Amino acid sequence: MTNLTSTLRLQHLFISNLLEAAQWIGVEKLDAQRKLKAAKIHLLAHFKLEDTLLYPVLFEAAEKNTELKYTLQFLEKDMAGVSKVMMSFFEQCHIGSTHHHTTVDVGNILFLLQTRIRREEDTLFAEFDKLRTAARIVVARQITDSGLPMGASCPPIHHL
Repeated sequence: MTNLTSTLRLQHLFISNLLEAAQWIGVEKLDAQRKLKAAKIHLLAHFKLEDTLLYPVLFEAAEKNTELKYTLQFLEKDMAGVSKVMMSFFEQCHIGSTHHHTTVDVGNILFLLQTRIRREEDTLFAEFDKLRTAARIVVARQITDSGLPMGASCPPIHHL
């Protein structure tokens, strides 16, 4: 697992835990509403991290990998739907002082999110990790094939 996918997995767990806690506490309670607000903030930051560091690498690799290209196309459509439902849910959490969701609604959102998380982690994260591992192997081979010892490209430093 790369540092990025490990971080993303931990974020998935954290966001899921916030939603589960809100569901368990009861959405009408202030503490649950705070957890829902925190979940929204963390989810938006998570999406930004994926959009800037994960997906560009995968889309570049998909240019040479038809299977990955189709997987990304499928999951992109799925994610558009999930994101729309998630953001609509969070926007409806507080309209004025009235709370519009039930514990069942939180459970449905949690199920939707966890289904998406499983798809992403099982397919995309594994592919990303393979790409990163392959890139490290290529660099290691280039260093080995150069015949130069590590640091040989740097001029020696002589002290007087």
